Amino acid sequence: MPAARAVLFDLGGVVIGWDPARAYAQALPAAQVPGFMAAIGFADWNARHDAGRPFAVGEQELVSRFPEHEAAVLAYRQHFGRTLTGLVPGTGAVIAELQQAGVAVAALTNWSAETFPVARERFGLLRRFAGVLVSGEEGLAKPDPAIFELALDRFGFSAEHCTFVDDSAVNVAAARARGLTGVRFVDADQLREELVGLGLLRPRVPLGQPVYHLTELAVWRRGQAEGSYPWSGRRGTYESEGFVHAGFADQLVGTRERRYGDLPGDRLVVLELDPARLTVPVVVEDLGAGPFPHLYGPLPVEEVVTEHAWPEVGRGSARVVG
Repeated sequence: MPAARAVLFDLGGVVIGWDPARAYAQALPAAQVPGFMAAIGFADWNARHDAGRPFAVGEQELVSRFPEHEAAVLAYRQHFGRTLTGLVPGTGAVIAELQQAGVAVAALTNWSAETFPVARERFGLLRRFAGVLVSGEEGLAKPDPAIFELALDRFGFSAEHCTFVDDSAVNVAAARARGLTGVRFVDADQLREELVGLGLLRPRVPLGQPVYHLTELAVWRRGQAEGSYPWSGRRGTYESEGFVHAGFADQLVGTRERRYGDLPGDRLVVLELDPARLTVPVVVEDLGAGPFPHLYGPLPVEEVVTEHAWPEVGRGSARVVG
């Protein structure tokens, strides 16, 4: 019997990367940012906004103390989007695998109600959660025991059947004190290993066949030239979708009809990927259209094994990349 059937995720540093210095670097020379953040006591100042204080109040407090740095004080909220460095590598795959295993997933984050909409709009992976409890919306923040009670009640989880994941040792200790299973996050591989130990996941079984990504040839050539390919499918990015669409060979015709039926074949390319050589995890999951392989990381341009002209997959009309 699994040790728990629900997992409650922290967001910052676990699901979404966050570097507040990047906002202040828009108003100060980079070398001055660490000293400025120390002088204003950034961690404590920001924690009060996570607990519900309006930014206008916190900013006015700092401006009164550091009038010569008003532009820097205001830079954090003005440039908040720059502090979000992207999805933490591998965590999305763990979330997807938990869902495929029938484990409920939700999020409990210390985050200002004023800035969280930036993340909600940008990162489609957040839609995978049954819900996200935002501290700034509740006037409570971790490690206050009351916020764990609220989360358990909000999502219908029981403490004894819930695992809490956070990169803060203090928050993990508070969750354990309430009776949840606590896991201190270091990286996605370590997290997955611990979840296997708890009986929530099984060891990954390698895929024994290639996976394919269908895209427009011009889009792929641009990605090659730029050295990065941010797209998930025709109308979304890895960040906006939370994964990169792919398929097995026998799924390509259907994908072309659904997504690219208006384009002639000579404007398309099929990228062949070997899961055993990929540095991003691949999860086969059914999101309503049948089981498809999804890449939980940006498609690595340099790891494409072969380019196939449409519709010559498997017919010898291919170009080995590299």
